[in-house]
Amino acid sequence: MITVLGATGNVGSQVVRDLLAAGVRVRAVARTVDRAAAGSEPWPGDMGDPAFLRRAFDGADAAFVLLPFDVTAPDHASHQARLGSSVVAALHDAGVPRVVALSSLGAEVPGGPDLSATGYLGSLHEQEGRLATLDARVTVVRPGLFLESFLHSAEAVRTHGVHADSIDPEVALPMVATRDVGRAAAAALLASSAPGVVEVQGAADRTVPEVVAALGPALGVPGATYVRVPDTEMEELLQEAGLSADVARLHVAMNRAFNAGRVRAHGPRGDVTGVLTVQEWAAGVAS
Repeated sequence: MITVLGATGNVGSQVVRDLLAAGVRVRAVARTVDRAAAGSEPWPGDMGDPAFLRRAFDGADAAFVLLPFDVTAPDHASHQARLGSSVVAALHDAGVPRVVALSSLGAEVPGGPDLSATGYLGSLHEQEGRLATLDARVTVVRPGLFLESFLHSAEAVRTHGVHADSIDPEVALPMVATRDVGRAAAAALLASSAPGVVEVQGAADRTVPEVVAALGPALGVPGATYVRVPDTEMEELLQEAGLSADVARLHVAMNRAFNAGRVRAHGPRGDVTGVLTVQEWAAGVAS
């Protein structure tokens, strides 16, 4: 039996589907499980509750774990540290022998005391360190930038024809659909010889303007464009959209790390057969 955290999210739901297709019994953990895949064992509860997590991992042969992201958290690092420590303590107490964790490209880089070096990714660096203390075989899955992250600005694109951010327009980044991240995580769970780090780079590196050009028609805005906003203005826009000041600061810090080349893949891209291109992903959004 494999326990899957975030089982109704973009990545976790794909992990559940692939494991079920392989004939594995799945315990699907999420705050609400009304969208849990048919055939899984739903486990509703709060990941911040160590006792609940301990029960969720009890008897598991393996687990897929991640850190949920709260854009309104006033102190992102403390919020992530509390959840991450709870997950690792529950894995330890339950004696789970095999763990696959969702992380990110760039998580190998220390974020520094205020996470200003890599923004959000600094919390994932710290979580990888906690996971390394387990007496378990651990694989961290490090994807590139989620293509689905562009959908947060879908309404702005439809209304104004513009996607705004602080990534330099000429910077090409590994970008990947969450479907392919979930598939890579499930494959690591099912493989007896999966390495300690699995990079999921997507079909090809892409710039933000290239993604916007593909996404615009899918949203009914064929002329959609990208605007590179100054860092300070971007923080203000994000706060107006409902992000906490700390999360807005870390978003811009992460983008600065992208611009400076501090976040990158380290291994070969490998076989991309069946991996969604930006255009294929956008077509799926349209449908």
